[in-house]
Amino acid sequence: MFRSFLQAGFECGRLEWQGNFCLLTGTHHLPEARMAAHYAILRAHGIRTARDGLPPWLPIEPRLRVAREADMEVIWDLNHYWRHADPEGYARRVAEAVLAVAPAETFWCCFNETSFHPRMVPGESTAFVVEQARRILAILRERLPRLRLVTSEPAHRPHEIGAHALADTADVVGINVYPHDLRRSIARSLRDVAARYGKPVMIAETGLHKGHPRRWRGIDDKGDWLRHVLAEVERSRAPVAGVCLYPIVDSPAWNAPHRHRWDHGLIHADLTLDPSLSAALLERRAAP
Repeated sequence: MFRSFLQAGFECGRLEWQGNFCLLTGTHHLPEARMAAHYAILRAHGIRTARDGLPPWLPIEPRLRVAREADMEVIWDLNHYWRHADPEGYARRVAEAVLAVAPAETFWCCFNETSFHPRMVPGESTAFVVEQARRILAILRERLPRLRLVTSEPAHRPHEIGAHALADTADVVGINVYPHDLRRSIARSLRDVAARYGKPVMIAETGLHKGHPRRWRGIDDKGDWLRHVLAEVERSRAPVAGVCLYPIVDSPAWNAPHRHRWDHGLIHADLTLDPSLSAALLERRAAP
């Protein structure tokens, strides 16, 4: 279904409580900065599918062009804790940019964690952002017949399995699982989501925040976490389409983005790599 089973995602939110700090800018994941270099690192590790963002405050076409030039398939977030002042106008801008840059390619897109959106964007309810997403999708589907949708919702606890409000119109149902919040096995969540929605599933976000005091079964190594996740995928026997490591670049800390970064990616701020996660990815790439 995707170009690569192992995938990698880039933080594309904006932190309202930190003066609207843009995480794409903060990680230099911009066309004029390190976006192409980041994609090159992914390809060197066998990753040809990424998750990225098209926020309304940044030019859209240049981001699409960098992805095309890198031959990177991208699942584009169309909302990642953003406020859309003009959702219909935004949808038209995205459609025009896609038709200008990559009209023949499948346009994969995602609306991130609609169930968690109200906690990050005060004043916008889940119902509000879901209805807004449906309006954006309606405009895009009129212009982009090759559009495909991935959902992305937490799956750390049993009640979160039912949080996929856009599952009826999605092509893949994606779950987000992090060791510091996990309260059930990943295999169980994958089986439950596949059974409930009857569609292909994926892990849309997962990654280990090294040194976090809350751990799953004592794991505090990024490479070991990836191996654990892949073992859980095998154990689930569910129709899993992919696993996305997220975020793949160490992100500015949400509580102090100007001071330090969290250690949870493959790619550090100076473009050096986490040796354990790099080794685990190359190990997977070399597997028959």
